[in-house]
Amino acid sequence: MTKEIWLDTRELEAPQPLVLALRSLENLQEDEVLVFHHRTSPTLLFGELQARGFVYEIIKDAPNEFMMKIFRS
Repeated sequence: MTKEIWLDTRELEAPQPLVLALRSLENLQEDEVLVFHHRTSPTLLFGELQARGFVYEIIKDAPNEFMMKIFRS
C-alpha cells in the first residue's frame, strides 16, 4: 500500500515551494508518494525531478490550482 505525503505550498512564495518539495523528496521511501499542491505549475521542479530520477503524475492543472503525485522511479 502506498502512503501519501501531502505538501501544500499554495500560500508560499518562491523559492519556498521548490525548496520544500526537494527537501521532502530526499526522504521519500519506495512505498511513499509526495502529493504536491501549489497555485501554479512548478516549471523549475520538473527538471529537478527528472535529474534526480523521480517520476510524476499531474492530477490537476487549473487556474490557481496545480496538484501532482511524485514517485521514486
